[in-house]
Amino acid sequence: MISPSFSSAKKWIIYSAFLGVFLAGLPIPVFTQQIDAQVKTMLERLPLEKQRKLKDLGEGIETYINDYDWTGESLDEKIPITIQIFLTDISVSYEDRYAGTFLITNNLDLQYYDKYWRFPYQVGERLEHNESAFHPFMGFINFYVYLIIAGEYDKYGRFLGTPFYEEAKQISDQAQFNSVFILGWKERTALIDKLLSEENKPFRMMKDFFFLGLSYVGEEDSTALKYCGQSLSLLEEILTQDPENKETLQFLQAHHIEYIHLFEEDQEVLEKLIRIDPDRAQTYRQYLEE
Repeated sequence: MISPSFSSAKKWIIYSAFLGVFLAGLPIPVFTQQIDAQVKTMLERLPLEKQRKLKDLGEGIETYINDYDWTGESLDEKIPITIQIFLTDISVSYEDRYAGTFLITNNLDLQYYDKYWRFPYQVGERLEHNESAFHPFMGFINFYVYLIIAGEYDKYGRFLGTPFYEEAKQISDQAQFNSVFILGWKERTALIDKLLSEENKPFRMMKDFFFLGLSYVGEEDSTALKYCGQSLSLLEEILTQDPENKETLQFLQAHHIEYIHLFEEDQEVLEKLIRIDPDRAQTYRQYLEE
C-alpha cells in the first residue's frame, strides 16, 4: 500500500467537491490558510548585538506565514514548509541591512535555494502582507511561499497552481522598480517565467496525472496504473528533451518508490524507469531480478 506524504485521495475529493460547488453556482466557503511552516534562522555570522536583536526573527516569520490566509480555502491537510535562512550583516550608516542565503522546501518534492537575498530590516518591524507595494524582505518571502503553494495545488488538479504562480509573478514584476535591492530578481523572474511557460506544462500535467492516479490506489480496477503510467510517459518525454531538468529530477527522487510499488511486476515499466532515472537504476534492477 502506498503512503504518499499527502493523502492524494483526500486532496482529489476536496478539489472535486469544491469544483462541484462552483459549477452549481453555490456560494464557495472561505477558509483560513493551511500552511504549517517551520523557520530556522542561522545568525552565527552576525555581530553579537545583531544576534540578540534578531533572535526571534525566525519565530516571527513562522507566525506570519502560518497566520496569513494564502488561499482562501481549506485543504484536508496543511502544506508543510520548512525554511532555513543564513544571515550576514551588510548594514550601512543609516540603515540595518542583511544578506540572506535562503532554502525553502515542502519536505518532499519541491525545493528552492536562493543566495542573492538582500533586504533592510529593523527590529520590531511588523510583518504584514501587502500586495500593493513591494518590500525586499516580505516580498521575497511571499514570492517563495507562493511557489510552494502553486506546486502543491498543481497536484490537486490540472494547472490549479496557476493563480499562485501569478501572485509570485506579480511580486517579481514589482521588484524590478526597486533599484537598491534588485539583486537576484532577474533570476527569480526567469524562474517564475519558466514555471508559467508552455514548456513547463508537460511537467505540471505529469503531476496532475500522478496524484490523480494515487487517489485510485486500493481500487480493484487499473485506474491508478493508467494515470500513473501516463505521468511516467510524460516524465520520459521531459527527460529525453532535458536530462538535467531540475524539477523533474527532484520529483523522481521524491516519488520513485511509489512508482516501484505500483509497477513492481511490470518489467517494461521498470526498464523505462532505469532509462529515465539512471541514478537509481540499481534500485529498479532489484525488482527486475526478483
